[in-house]
Formats: sequence, structure tokens, C-alpha cells
Amino acid sequence: MKHKGISNTAAYIAIKFYGLNLDPRIRPLFSEDLVHYYENLVQYLPSSLSWYHKTLVKPFWRKLFISTEELLLPGDLMHIICRKYYLQKATENALAEGVKQVVILGSGFDHTGALFSKNGVRTFEIDTPVMIQEKKAFLTQNNLMSQDLHLCPLDVNKNTLSETLTEIREFDPNKKTLVLAEGFFDYIPLKSARNILKELNSLLPDMTLSSTFFSLNELNFFYRTSFTWGVAMVGEAIKLPLSLNGFLDLLSDTGYRTDAVQSYHDMQEDLIKSAGLELPVLKGFYILRAVNL
Repeated sequence: MKHKGISNTAAYIAIKFYGLNLDPRIRPLFSEDLVHYYENLVQYLPSSLSWYHKTLVKPFWRKLFISTEELLLPGDLMHIICRKYYLQKATENALAEGVKQVVILGSGFDHTGALFSKNGVRTFEIDTPVMIQEKKAFLTQNNLMSQDLHLCPLDVNKNTLSETLTEIREFDPNKKTLVLAEGFFDYIPLKSARNILKELNSLLPDMTLSSTFFSLNELNFFYRTSFTWGVAMVGEAIKLPLSLNGFLDLLSDTGYRTDAVQSYHDMQEDLIKSAGLELPVLKGFYILRAVNL
């Protein structure tokens, strides 16, 4: 199968998460369905990437992979565990609080839509037409499509986010909605981020936003260069030039109240140490929860 134009960033996130879950200290943090999802996904990737599936099973190569990653950018691997773990919890908590539908921005190869929709949660995944096509092929091949999962291709040159969502009959802007933005805002320009936040605020009167954010200014020069170079190597770029306070101001300016900020230090103390892991969480990584006013 051809895999033309997929997001390599999304693919490598999946590969790293798969490899880390081979660690018996990490695997119990996630459901078996979630773990198997990424096992199947890594096998599905093009041959230039799918070789990781068999290679990372071997302890020697997995240890070498982790050591190399930690040398170049300490904390990168644990931040992946944290983003998956805490956004999973954020989704579960939001549903318990009465959320009726979930919108996922820049969904990539993430598991959330597929696994929650099979339990009757109406989900709407937003990504580029190429990624949506690739995601649909993977989900179909693995019998993970469901009537409550809606894959929504967005061509920003033709449609707005609002137009893309409201074209779907099952989407109800008046329902209590969770919007997930995992690794999304960092990769779009400030103007686009501002416009999307305003658009969501206008479209969804009862919305909770759970988003990751990288404050690159908190990394030293070497690790900041390593981070941006690594992203560039897979054909992408960090485009949001904001510190944490700058991002909080952006949320405030576009009509949101931030009611929770979870720092890399919080995650280190809460999750990583309790799991018996000794690796750090990437400095400058945050998960935020905000509601529209």
C-alpha cells in the first residue's frame, strides 16, 4: 500500500509510544486495546518505518534507541507517555462531566477517536485530506471504524474548520463538547492559532479545550536546537513563537479561561516516578485545560 504524504511526526510519535509500551513498567498504564492499536499501527506504516515493530522488541535495540533519544533530547520519550496518559484521562473525565461529543484537532494516527467511538462516543477527527485518507485505510483494515467516528478532511484553502464540522449531520454545535489539541497548536502560525481559537469559541458555546503546549524558550540552546532540528528532519516545523505565558495570554485574548496547567515537573512527580521510571519529562512541556467564556 502507498503511504504518500503522511505526517512523519505522527508516525514517529506512534513508533516511540509502541516501543515504550514494551517496558513492563509502562504497559500497565494503558488499556490493552490502546496498546494493541499502536502495535497494529506500527506494522501498518510504510516499510521505511514498520521495521521498528520487530526491532524494538529486542532489548538491545530498544535500549540503544532510548539512550540515543535521551542523549539528543532528554525527556522527549517520557513526554510522549505523559501526553497520551493525561489526555486519555482528560477525555474520560470530560465524558464523566457530561461531554457529549469530542473534536480532535490534527488527529494524526492518534487512538482516541477510534477507541472511544466504539463505546458510543461521537467523535470528529480533523486533519489534512492525505492524513484522513491514510487513517481511514488503517482503521478499516483493522476493523476500527464505527458509526460514531467521523473522519473529517480539512483543506484550509477551501473550507474553514466550522464549515467542515457543520457539514456533518451528526455534529451538534450546541452539545457540550471536548476539543483535544495534542501537538497541534505548536505546528501552526500564531495568526492561524488565533483564528482557530476564535472560530471554536464562536461555534461551540459549551466547550472544554485540552491542549498540549511546548514552551521552547525553557530549553537551553543545545536542546532547543536538537528539538527544532529533529522536527525539521521529518519535514515539519515549530511555528508558534510563544512562551507558556504567551500561550495563556492567547487563550485569554480569544475568550477562554484556563483552569488547569499541568507542567512537566507535575507529570514527573505524579506519573513517571510512581511508575518506577527514572527518565525525565521534557522541560517546557505542558498540558492545559481551558473553557470558553
